[in-house]
Amino acid sequence: MLNKIGVISDLHGSLKDTKNVLEILEGTTDLLICAGDILYHGPQNRIPENYNPEKVAELINKFPKRIIFARGNCDAEVDQTLIKYPILQDISFVFIEKVHIAITHGHKIPNNNFDQFGSDNKINILVTGHTHIPLIENFAWGIHLNPGSIALPKNGFSKSYALINIENGKFNAEIKEMK
Repeated sequence: MLNKIGVISDLHGSLKDTKNVLEILEGTTDLLICAGDILYHGPQNRIPENYNPEKVAELINKFPKRIIFARGNCDAEVDQTLIKYPILQDISFVFIEKVHIAITHGHKIPNNNFDQFGSDNKINILVTGHTHIPLIENFAWGIHLNPGSIALPKNGFSKSYALINIENGKFNAEIKEMK
């Protein structure tokens, strides 16, 4: 059985970008993972184009596939009142075909030691966000995947998301630029 997982992070309330990525992922994935920073742009980020947190929440709530979230540093308890899925856990775990996935925004991993975190938690895929920079790192235990940001990319990168494919206990991931 093939499982296709869409991975997004750092939406920061951008209605246009959220709509675009959800339209892409709706027909091509079985599950959606969001590594946080959903509605609020945060004090250190510019307000994204087409900023509309309430409408972003509506799009998320209407998305026809299951979504698993982790809390970002810009996510607050008040955001939970708009979104039907649990969004306030610092770490979420998913098991699919013997593949253990941990989702966290990344800002609370001690010393940004993703290798140690993955090893200690015996995971195969660690999904983070926070940096707004897409990344796939290979480790002995598996991969660290950061999909980048769909709304506010940094360091010259394009807006991006990621895809994970899991089949028969094996997995691969790729970063996709948004158009």
